[in-house]
Amino acid sequence: MSQNSYVCIHGHWYQPPRENPFTGEVGVQPSAAPFANWNERITAECYEPNTRAEILGEDGSVRRRLNNYERVSSDWGPTLLQWMEEHAPETYQRVVDADAASLERFDGHGTAVAHTYNHTIMPLSNRRDKRTQILWGIADFRHRFGRDPEGMWLPETAVDLESLELMAAAGIGYTVLAPYQAASVLDGGEWSDVVGGLVDTRVPYTVQLFGGKSIAVFFYNGPLSQEIAFNGVLEDGSILAKRLVQALGEPNGEARLSHVATDGETYGHHHRHGEMALARAIEDLEADPEVELTTYGAFLAEHPPTRVARIIEGTSWSCAHGIDRWRADCGCHTGQHPEWNQEWRAHLRAALDFLRDDLVGDFESRGATVMRDPWAARDAYIEVILGGSPDVFLDVHAHQESGAEQRRLALDLLEIQYRAMLMYTSCGWFFDDISGLESVFVLRQAGWVIDLARKALDRDLEPGFLEILDQARSNVDARTGRDVYLEEVTPHMETGEPPSGAPSASR
Repeated sequence: MSQNSYVCIHGHWYQPPRENPFTGEVGVQPSAAPFANWNERITAECYEPNTRAEILGEDGSVRRRLNNYERVSSDWGPTLLQWMEEHAPETYQRVVDADAASLERFDGHGTAVAHTYNHTIMPLSNRRDKRTQILWGIADFRHRFGRDPEGMWLPETAVDLESLELMAAAGIGYTVLAPYQAASVLDGGEWSDVVGGLVDTRVPYTVQLFGGKSIAVFFYNGPLSQEIAFNGVLEDGSILAKRLVQALGEPNGEARLSHVATDGETYGHHHRHGEMALARAIEDLEADPEVELTTYGAFLAEHPPTRVARIIEGTSWSCAHGIDRWRADCGCHTGQHPEWNQEWRAHLRAALDFLRDDLVGDFESRGATVMRDPWAARDAYIEVILGGSPDVFLDVHAHQESGAEQRRLALDLLEIQYRAMLMYTSCGWFFDDISGLESVFVLRQAGWVIDLARKALDRDLEPGFLEILDQARSNVDARTGRDVYLEEVTPHMETGEPPSGAPSASR
């Protein structure tokens, strides 16, 4: 077997937190018919079939089944795994078991890759939120896969140096970016401009960070990834395998890695039977003596970077304008309604920023009266989110003399912070209108923040929030963001009780 030719296929598997925080349920989503909601539909079309992907013989019968997750690099959004653990436990367990099996297959370097907690656009977050997102993502990974992560996926591959710095400080060794996010490369003592996707994607790079730290970066093969996602390469798994091998180019004595990255939902949801094509490609690659199927961690262990790269900050894999898709009417949209505008994006973000920033003072001042270190407690609150005992948590983080009322306030303050993180889930801006499902998701998280602040802190932030939302205009009708909130969020504020399965035990 060649020791210099490697292939890695990466899938980004993710769904937003679809649960209504006021009910704890995802609810019926008619657009997902015949399934009750999109999580159920995509699980049936993609997540579950990839655990037993069929490879057909010449007579059309099934001759082999593969758990694709054992062989392909996979980052998993924590909010997806949280839902899956409860609602699709068999599929969830097969995902976890696949990583365990891959550790043996790839010399201790599993296929699972960590993911920041809830798919917020990191360059648009403040430093404190970036840190919490990273620490929560790592903690969730350890909880589910029973090991420390080697790498971490950035939502939409949206990147800046501060995020990379915080990841490296937390022990993350690498991330994966689009080739168009590379600015220049240092090789042999000279810097070369690689803007426009000109970077050689077949080798890893070191990105130098503040304070002498660094992180490894893999820039995936952009054109081939696009063909897999959108241009029919998945119609035949053998063709996919051949294209991956061809992308290695001619041998030059140096270890080369052909690797691609797409949404994991490509394999079965976006493309029917895509999981079967993936399984066939895996089989062909494993049978090819000239290449070796690998993971990013395994490749790095044997072939650390010898080149240095600079990134283009404030860029992503899904917005030609950097990261404006999540804050402005930049022109990026789904293509379903080209005549619509997305001016509402800026107002939605401004409204959420108003809530987040206004509540910092309460969290710090009132939090200091009930917690030893409020921000350290927030970083550790993932323990409660993952099902840990609130009382045990408070024994560590609350002031020793705190009574029941003070301990309850501590949990309320932390729950507000948790929901304030969830309201920045990127899907709220990705699509075409503020009245869409995903925008309503983030508005409902904001509604929970407002409701709890009113009850726990005796503060009513809703008027100021609605004043900003009133500037957002829907393309669908004459409604504003204020109208969407009052119609889609306010009616669900029923009892003020925590939703079933919510992490907070404060009420």
